[in-house]
Amino acid sequence: EQMAEKITDQLPEKDGEGGVFRTDMLKRIADLCVSQQNFHLATKKYTQAGMKDKAMDALLKSGDTEKIIFFAGVLRSKEIYVRAANFLQTLNWHSEPEIMKKIIDFYSKARAYQQLAMFYDACSQVEIDEYRDYDKALGALKESKKFLQKAEKPSTDLDKRIQMVETFVHAKSLVRKDNDEFQKMCFQLLDQPKVDAAVQVGDVFALLIEFYYSENNHEQAYQMIEKMRQRRIVLGPYLDQQMVDTIYRHMGISLATDDDAVDEDIANMSGED
Repeated sequence: EQMAEKITDQLPEKDGEGGVFRTDMLKRIADLCVSQQNFHLATKKYTQAGMKDKAMDALLKSGDTEKIIFFAGVLRSKEIYVRAANFLQTLNWHSEPEIMKKIIDFYSKARAYQQLAMFYDACSQVEIDEYRDYDKALGALKESKKFLQKAEKPSTDLDKRIQMVETFVHAKSLVRKDNDEFQKMCFQLLDQPKVDAAVQVGDVFALLIEFYYSENNHEQAYQMIEKMRQRRIVLGPYLDQQMVDTIYRHMGISLATDDDAVDEDIANMSGED
């Protein structure tokens, strides 16, 4: 690094007659740094050579999140903002609010509306898959639609997903308030084609089963569990095992495990051969 800095100090000024030579030498030094995996020094030399894209290339290879964020903020280039945001999306952003904010900030500053729409879409999926938070997922989907419209892209498929998530959120709000309507809405969702593109089907079943269980309607709860099984939905992620055991005990039926269902599928496949 000291050698690189000494060479740099001896180079002609960039605005003088030797400007081209200076740029070429800085690039050579930076290329050498990259080959030696000294990405931070490479970034510095590419930057001094006026090669912002190559500087970002080197910095991204370093994986230094803090410096990538700082670099993008200093350069204020649309392309750099987008590349920095793309990199940040490879991190565990959904558990780090500051990273999430930076992704949104960089895409917004770059006016990269389509990427922003896709990111909000990804946010909604995380809220559903990891947290079962359909209210937050709905908010993220609506943000996604807003930026899709800014990007002048069609939102037909997204509109359908928003409608289905809205239906589920509304159905959940009606439990204990309008039980008939809540059940009707859930059954309509279960009959919707491609409903799993918007909501976890297991969550819809779980809402119904938990309701029937709370009403001591074990027969209806049992029927819903069996429908889950018919759809090859694993019960574990959605239903409390003690509740399931209680429902089957009240029905006088022994409970087959999810492993048994898998074994049965394998046996059926073997029989087909």
